[in-house]
Amino acid sequence: MPLASKLLVVLIVTHWEPNGTIEMDDPEKTTSRVAQLVEQLHSNASSPHEKELTTACLLGVAKARKAARALIGSHGQAMPLFVSILRTGTVLAKINVAATLSVLCKEEDLRVKVLLGGCIPPLLSLLKSDAAEARKAAAEALCEVSSGGLSDDHVGMKIFVTEGVVPTLWEQLSTKNKQDKVVEGFIVGSLRNLCGDKDGYWRTTLDAGGVDIIVNLLYSDNPVAQSNAASLLARLMLAFTDSIPKIIDSGAVKALVGLLGEVKDVSVRASAAEALEALSSKSTKAKQAIVDAQGMPVLIGSIVAPSKEGMQGEWGQALQQHSMQALANICGGMPALLLYLGELSQSPRLAAPVADIIGALAYTLMVFKQSGDEKPFESTKVESILIMLLKPRDNKLVQERLLEALASLYGNPDLSCVINQAEAKKVLIGLITMATGDAQEYLILSLIRLCTEGESVWEALGKREGIQILISCLGLSSEQHQEYAVAMLAILTEQVDDSKWAITAAGGIPPLVQLIEVGSQKASEDATYILWNLGCHSEEIRACVESSGAIPAFLWLLRNGGPKGQEAAAKALTKLIRTADSATINQLLALLFGDTPSSKAHVIKVLGHVLSTASHSDLVHKGAFANAGLRSLVQVLNSSNEKTQEYAASVLADLFCNRQDICDSLATDEVINPCMKLLTSKTQGIVTQSARALGALSRPTKTKTTNKMPYIAEGDVQPLIKLAKTASIDSAETAMAALANLLSDPQVAAEALAEDVVSAIIKVLREGSLEGKKSASRALYQLLKHFPLSDVLTGSAQCRFAILAVVDSLNAMDMYSNDAADALEVVALLSRTKQGRHSNYPACSALSEVPSSLGPLVHCLCEGPPSVQDKVIEILSRLSKDQPVVLGDLLVSNSRSIGVLASRIMKSSSLEVRVGGTALLICAAKEHKLQSTDALEASGYMKPLTYTLVDMIKQDPTGSSLEIEIRTPRGYRDRSAFRNGDEFDVPDPATVLGGTVALWLLSIFSSFHPKNKITVMEAGGLEALYDKLARHTTNDRAEFEDTEEIWISTVLAAVLFQDANVAMASLVCHGNKGINLAIANSGAVAGIITLIGHLESDMPNLVALSEEFSLVRNPDEVVLENLFQIDDVREGSFARKTVPLLVDLLKPIPDRPGAPPVAIRLLTQIADGNDTNKLLMAEAGALDALTKYLSLSPQDLTEATISELLRILFSNPDLLRYEAAISCMNQLIAVLHLGSRSARLSAARALTELFDADNIRDSESSMQAIQPLADMLDATLECEQEAALSALVKLTSDSDSKVAMLAEVEGNPLHSLCKILSSAASLELKTDAAELCCALFGNPRVREMPIASKCIEPLILLMQSDKETAVESGVCAFERLLDDEQQVEIISDHDFVGMLVSLVSGSNHRLIEASISALIKLGKDRTPRKLDMVNAGIIDKCLELLPTSPNSVCALIAELFRILTNSSAISKSSSAAKIVEPLFMVLLKTDFGMWGQHSALQALVNILEKPQSLSTLKVTPSQVIEPLISFLESPSQAIQQLGTELLSHLLAQEHFKQDITTKSAVVPLVQLAGIGILNLQQTAIKALENISLSWPKAVSDAGGIFELSKVIIQDDPLPPEALWESAALVLSNLLQSDAEYYLNVPIVALVKMLRSSVENTLKVALNALMVQEKTEISSAELMAEAGAIDALLDLLRSHRSLALGDLSQHEGLARATDSVSACRALVTLLEDQPTEEMIMVAVCALQNFVIRSRTNRRAVAEAGRGIGDSRVGAVSKFRSCSTGSIAHQIFILKSHPSRISLKSGSEAAQDSILTTLCLLKQSWSTMPLDVSKSQAMVASEAIPILQMLMKTCPPSFHERVESLLNCLPGCLTVTIKQANNLKQVMGGTNAFCRLTIGNGPSRHTKVVSNNTSPEWKEGFAWAFDVPPKGQKLHIECRSKSTFGKTTLGRVTIQIDKVVSEGVYSGLFSLSHDTNKDSSSRTLEIEITWSNRVE
Repeated sequence: MPLASKLLVVLIVTHWEPNGTIEMDDPEKTTSRVAQLVEQLHSNASSPHEKELTTACLLGVAKARKAARALIGSHGQAMPLFVSILRTGTVLAKINVAATLSVLCKEEDLRVKVLLGGCIPPLLSLLKSDAAEARKAAAEALCEVSSGGLSDDHVGMKIFVTEGVVPTLWEQLSTKNKQDKVVEGFIVGSLRNLCGDKDGYWRTTLDAGGVDIIVNLLYSDNPVAQSNAASLLARLMLAFTDSIPKIIDSGAVKALVGLLGEVKDVSVRASAAEALEALSSKSTKAKQAIVDAQGMPVLIGSIVAPSKEGMQGEWGQALQQHSMQALANICGGMPALLLYLGELSQSPRLAAPVADIIGALAYTLMVFKQSGDEKPFESTKVESILIMLLKPRDNKLVQERLLEALASLYGNPDLSCVINQAEAKKVLIGLITMATGDAQEYLILSLIRLCTEGESVWEALGKREGIQILISCLGLSSEQHQEYAVAMLAILTEQVDDSKWAITAAGGIPPLVQLIEVGSQKASEDATYILWNLGCHSEEIRACVESSGAIPAFLWLLRNGGPKGQEAAAKALTKLIRTADSATINQLLALLFGDTPSSKAHVIKVLGHVLSTASHSDLVHKGAFANAGLRSLVQVLNSSNEKTQEYAASVLADLFCNRQDICDSLATDEVINPCMKLLTSKTQGIVTQSARALGALSRPTKTKTTNKMPYIAEGDVQPLIKLAKTASIDSAETAMAALANLLSDPQVAAEALAEDVVSAIIKVLREGSLEGKKSASRALYQLLKHFPLSDVLTGSAQCRFAILAVVDSLNAMDMYSNDAADALEVVALLSRTKQGRHSNYPACSALSEVPSSLGPLVHCLCEGPPSVQDKVIEILSRLSKDQPVVLGDLLVSNSRSIGVLASRIMKSSSLEVRVGGTALLICAAKEHKLQSTDALEASGYMKPLTYTLVDMIKQDPTGSSLEIEIRTPRGYRDRSAFRNGDEFDVPDPATVLGGTVALWLLSIFSSFHPKNKITVMEAGGLEALYDKLARHTTNDRAEFEDTEEIWISTVLAAVLFQDANVAMASLVCHGNKGINLAIANSGAVAGIITLIGHLESDMPNLVALSEEFSLVRNPDEVVLENLFQIDDVREGSFARKTVPLLVDLLKPIPDRPGAPPVAIRLLTQIADGNDTNKLLMAEAGALDALTKYLSLSPQDLTEATISELLRILFSNPDLLRYEAAISCMNQLIAVLHLGSRSARLSAARALTELFDADNIRDSESSMQAIQPLADMLDATLECEQEAALSALVKLTSDSDSKVAMLAEVEGNPLHSLCKILSSAASLELKTDAAELCCALFGNPRVREMPIASKCIEPLILLMQSDKETAVESGVCAFERLLDDEQQVEIISDHDFVGMLVSLVSGSNHRLIEASISALIKLGKDRTPRKLDMVNAGIIDKCLELLPTSPNSVCALIAELFRILTNSSAISKSSSAAKIVEPLFMVLLKTDFGMWGQHSALQALVNILEKPQSLSTLKVTPSQVIEPLISFLESPSQAIQQLGTELLSHLLAQEHFKQDITTKSAVVPLVQLAGIGILNLQQTAIKALENISLSWPKAVSDAGGIFELSKVIIQDDPLPPEALWESAALVLSNLLQSDAEYYLNVPIVALVKMLRSSVENTLKVALNALMVQEKTEISSAELMAEAGAIDALLDLLRSHRSLALGDLSQHEGLARATDSVSACRALVTLLEDQPTEEMIMVAVCALQNFVIRSRTNRRAVAEAGRGIGDSRVGAVSKFRSCSTGSIAHQIFILKSHPSRISLKSGSEAAQDSILTTLCLLKQSWSTMPLDVSKSQAMVASEAIPILQMLMKTCPPSFHERVESLLNCLPGCLTVTIKQANNLKQVMGGTNAFCRLTIGNGPSRHTKVVSNNTSPEWKEGFAWAFDVPPKGQKLHIECRSKSTFGKTTLGRVTIQIDKVVSEGVYSGLFSLSHDTNKDSSSRTLEIEITWSNRVE
């Protein structure tokens, strides 16, 4: 390309300015120009050069104007032409087009067009061009066109994937193609844009090293490449998580951390932070890598970098955000990051950039957001840290950052929500930020106190002092400062009342008023709020605010302020203005009708308040300023602004509601008409408020004399009705309030009724509030006053709902208000209506159908005034027919109602009220006589009410015509009270008409209590009754008239005088004993039994009277029951005659179905307590009859009665023998399964009696009772549980099978028993439960149940009770439970041994046995418990019981003594010694069992095996030995064993050994010794051991030698060592007593005895062998055959026998087959460490063996070769050397005894050994080197002893000991323990030590990093052939660092001293010239010299 063309293109591109030059200002010109240029490109005539110019022009146009870019993109030919040029154009044209595409792609819609235009392939081709500019342009275009990425562009993704863009870009980045840095950056940017897992190439590329390529780009010097590479890494990690390990391994973390440095471009740093964020979010390893690369401080610095370096724009924000998120990922989330930064901010300021850390914390606090599912962050922790760091005087930057962090904390709603007074703290931070100097310090201290000391803001600010500071800020401060000050004052006035006075006193009101006009908007609003708050506090402050000119300021703010300011001003004005002055009203009117403010709402509100304070005359008189203001408000109702209309209507409504005094005067057309017009508005609010105003104006007042409302025209109420019917319920209530007032006008009511106002009333009654319902009730009342009910409430449903709704609303009404009266009037009106021609539904029925609706009426009756009470009585009395029960319940439930009714009956002048009240009292008294009469008695009205009722009878001779009915609930309507033939039925006696209520109520009262009868009589009741009855009898037409009044009069008379039908019952019930006996003996009761069981229908009159007036029912039963209560009757002939008759009644009789139950009750009464009567009944067949009757499944009560009778019968044991008893049991079990609760109880009690018989208890059918009885354990009544327990205890006694069955039943009865034991049940019940537990605990499976453990505590409590039976049962169950070891472990944690010990006394043997057994089980293997028992005195208690207790108790005591004495501590005690003699006495009992014998013997053994116990034994040998001899012949081996062992212990006493009685024990002991039973043998031989010296002949004569020899030579099985030794000892004692016995012992036995470890036994055996060898020549060979040689050699090896020398002189023994082995053994012995004497013996023996046998000589020679040259030499030396030779001394030295002598022997022995060692040392110079070294090594074993001798031996030894120590080889060990105070001036201390001795190599300890007091505890050892005398140990302590090693100090130690002392240790000071401070550096060292390496 010519140079000129290139220059022109450059000029065109670079000088095309954005403001549009080259004639491009006009859009039309731009459009034509773009079209022209595109056409030029399209023209075939254009040369390449022209196309270059054209593309350059297009590029310039695109860069200059956005419209041009849109035109190019929308041109249909542009993209194809661009693609064509990119394919075939010149390089410059291609560059221009690529640049143009880059510009176009900056617009998203154009980028898509470029992408879809097919530019990708030519751009990729251009990227591979050789021209650098072409590659750059192509790379930039690709970067821009791919900026949309792959996520949301499906088509674009396909294009990029199809064209292989990513592989091409990767190829360009490869090392083969070295790209320009700019190109490289754009390529990486493109790859970043296209990063994703949309095709498989990305993963392949990454696996092939793509990660390394990207990481290498991070080191590029091109910021764009670095930024894009980092961003690409971030996207790679998010898209390909598995690439993260490769990225970490490639070193990317370090590179990314490095890119965050300050010198880097901000885009690079932001991208690096983004990469680190992605990396840390996906990998834990990556987090650690970032931390290891010191990335944490760098990231913290990156967060604060934008503020520190003044960064602007999105890159700075991205850097902060990514860095913070990376830190959050590393720390584990934002909450963790906050805590981490908080902790880090407390680091020392010299060690960490605290300001940056706090700055990062501030940013994090600012952006923190709490997610919904996270636990709220405890931001108070961060607050505490920041406040702790905050100082009044501190580094300025740190302080600013702290304040910034606190502001972020308090300003973040997610964090501040859990901080106390966060808003106040936020404002205080602002004040601190704005303040300077002392004020700032003061405020900082205030903040600290507020946050740390729990003070309020008021206290933290210093109260009044703080107020003064805040007020001072209101003056000359900046606006922001003023805002903070005012905000703080607002907070204070809101929280603290004292602050209001403080502000006033400090002169704060004037500046606040001034701020309203001159301050900022926020300050003005807050100041207004403060002044309002001040005015609300007190009248004095309000006056101050007003006098400060606040009202004009508020009016100014009302006019000029913003919405919040206007609202605040209006609020303040309504508080401050107390009087309506003309000036204020005029100003408000000016605002109201002026242009400002835009919203009139607040002005109207204030105006309404001002008008409400005006006087009546000012408001109602025309011309007055207040009246003018009011009429202005009315005018506003005509405003076109609906909001203004609504506010005006609302204010007027409030005014009329609050000022009722003005409503009459203002209810004129001028006021009403605007309100009425607004009712037609389409805005709901306007209509509602207008209705409110109308309602207030139309409210009835005392001054209104007429219901006419002339200002209401026809049709005016229609909008109100519509509003009430269709609007929301609130609006409907408002309309209803107005209608309720307007409906008092008949014309308005008629119009409203025609408009269906009733539906609106129903709606409000259904959905409205209380006020709404009041209005609806009032409206309904107005309608009912004007119109019939049928016209108002047209349907039954409507009528029903209305009355129920009105009644329900009474609950919340004030009973003394007109609302309540109106509501009751409505109910009364409705209740009077009956079903008829005009009404299809009686409204009163609704109350009957819904009994709950009567509650509000009863409430009104109790709480209302008399007028309300009378109205309620009127209403309720009409319901007494349908709901008598509900009414009675309600009246009685409220005690006041009874008194109110009585009061109104007595005081009311209305007959209707009196009769109605009486009817209501009848409802209450019929069902609740007791409560009703109690209430009347309590109120004091009973007597006066009775008088009133009698007066009512007298005053109503003909009866009342009131239509009031009361019906009983008991259902007598189908039954006649009296019957006289079949001609007629008398009306129901329980139905009473209104005229007889007084008679009826008096009858009820009189039947309840006798004193009421007296009161009736005193009031003249009898006279009134007489008059009525007399009139009836004299009335000729009486039979044709209603007899109800006569009937109830007769009832009252019967109640007063008791009817003749029940005379006898009355006599019996109230008569004395004589009368009753006379009745029983007379014939009057002869036929009574025949009456039992007849149906009630046969006696209807008696039934009715008894039921209704509590008269006696069933007089036949009453007579017999009362008669049988007399003992004489029950036990006399009358009862005996009656029993058969009653038994016959048990059989079913059709005509008398009620007879059996009565007979059962009477039989029960007769049988109870009289066994004779029980037998009579059994003989009469009662058992069979009762069984059959039970089988018929009678009623539940009868079942229970029969079961109870059976219980009473079977309480006589004689009846248990009857065959019918089994049948009875079966039927009773059936009752248990199927009967009622009471029947089951009685059946269980009866079975308890039956189970006393073994045959019944053991029958198979009895097991059927287990399950139901177990079920009864869960009953709620104790009586049921007690019955079941008693039966189960008897049933399971002595029956393991039944116990097992009980344990397996459903429900686990042990749970129930535990529950009973743990409950507050009676002690008797718990006793029975414990007895059953005792039975159950006998079953192992039950004891293992977890619930068994829970029984422990309640059983212990039972054991602590005062009742002996309870204690006994508890202890027995407790003892059974202890059979389980696990339970014992649980129980052992409780301390109640003392309680059990206390129970071991008295005469209750069962309790004693259980207590002792429990102690035995508790004491087994538990020594502490045994000691507790002894300390509690158990031994003394048992000893007291032994003489008189039965054998079973004695056996248990013996067992307890055995358990106790198993403890050594107890058996040694003085208490145990007291046991011995009583136990011997017990053993003398002839019938004492073997178990007791065993326990007693074992206890005695345990005690007497202690020597101290034997020494205190006071019994004579004859007292104990003779009884013990009998135990030696016991059939029990265990007793034989114990007897023998006890005898053995006794025979240890000398006087027992010598006693002649002991001789008689020899024969059985010898027999036991040979019996072959190991244990018996051991104890018998042990006993023989004690007496063998005293009675040897007796032992020998009893065959002791033979039996003992058998034991000694026994091979199969081998006897235990102890037994064998004991037998050998006894035999040796026998041999020692008489030498003649030597020849009686078999040689084999004597040879065996050579194996003994007892010296005396060996001697005796050797002597015996010597004697036998000398006596019998052949005995030597027998000895050899028996193994004598081996035995003697063993003895010789153990240095115990010298007999081998003598024995070996015998030729036979020397030639024996074992002699060869003996020779070898002797040679080996010489190589051990024999004594001098043993050496002599061994040498002599070898000589004897060698002389007499060539075989022996060869054996000695072979043994000498086998042990090595030195050993052979040693052997030969022993043949030729004297005992004082050097070799001999070496052998002595190596022996163990010699070392002992040197260490702890006598001084002479030590002197001898030292002399020997010195001689040995002197000989080393003449020996070969290896020999001398080996000897020196042997001698060095004495070094520790020699070092000890240096400290303890006499001075004469010192020279020899020291000379030995200085020549013996040894080991020097140096241990470096620790150093102290190794601090340095610069850098940390990484200390180690270097050790050198002489010129040898140095040794080094490990390096301990960053520690000035390092611990090494390392040891170093040097081995020396000769001690290093004169040498020194050099130790140098050094520190290792990056810059080299520095010396911390040195120490030099002389070694000579440690050789003699052994150990040399301590603290050694390190000397160093550079240690300039006065501190001392020390090194703790330990040096040892020993004979071995440690």
